[in-house]
Amino acid sequence: MLILVCALGTVSAGLLAGPAQGAGLSKAVVDCETNGHLTHSYTITQLRDALATIPVAVNQYSICHDVLQRALDAKLAALHSSGGSGSGGGPFLPTWLLIVLVVLVLGGAGFGVAALRKRRRGP
Repeated sequence: MLILVCALGTVSAGLLAGPAQGAGLSKAVVDCETNGHLTHSYTITQLRDALATIPVAVNQYSICHDVLQRALDAKLAALHSSGGSGSGGGPFLPTWLLIVLVVLVLGGAGFGVAALRKRRRGP
């Protein structure tokens, strides 16, 4: 009787753990957790969501975070190389505005030096 109860407990735990394991997880996380790698193609949004919602245990005790991050990096690199919309690595201000700011700073520094020299000479 004890063996029968243990066997039923093991079977019922296995049946309940399967759906519970995938409940609330993104498809990409479940795919990685099940297979150790991604067997399907996911969009950038799906990969970002998977990385944002990956459970702590999966993050710490599996390679899924790295797998998802590499897949996201590859998608972003492909998007960037194909000329898709994305942020470039250029300056955050236009070049002409940077030049104007540099001229103003240098001009202000020049006037400051001139004022100090005039002050030292006296009236």
